[in-house]
Parts: sequence; structure tokens; C-alpha cells
Amino acid sequence: MAHKEETFDIEYCNVVLFVTGYYSPEEKMVMYNSDLSGYPGAPAEFGIDKIQCGRQDIMDLLSGSQLDEIEQLILNTYYDHEY
Repeated sequence: MAHKEETFDIEYCNVVLFVTGYYSPEEKMVMYNSDLSGYPGAPAEFGIDKIQCGRQDIMDLLSGSQLDEIEQLILNTYYDHEY
């Protein structure tokens, strides 16, 4: 399923950032299909494509854990998830 690219402004470490990416909604767990298989489900995700501060893309300056924090901040703020 194709998802629309979206841009959000967030405050991270007292700096306003403009984060662009794609949202994938949560997929619910399926206990059993008709063939007795199941699906464990998947949490909601926001995949970041670009992070701008001013006019500069600063994504390469951030660590993996910082990117994870920013993704969770977007999910909690704009999509009403509790991570």
C-alpha cells in the first residue's frame, strides 16, 4: 500500500526540525487464518526520509538512536500512539 509523504515540525533538543517521511499504520495480529497460519502483526512506523533544520538536511548528522527518538516523537504527537 502506498503511503503519502508528509512533513511535520517538531521540537527536538530545543530545536525546531522539519521531518519528512511516510507513515505505516499498525497491523493487527491475526491468530489463525483458514489454513491455520497466523500473523504476529506489526507496530505503526514513521520512516524518515529527510530532517531539515533551517534549509539544511541534517539527517546524516544524527545517530540511529536520535532518529528512533524523533520517529517515536512523531508517532506520539501526530498519530496518537504511545511508544
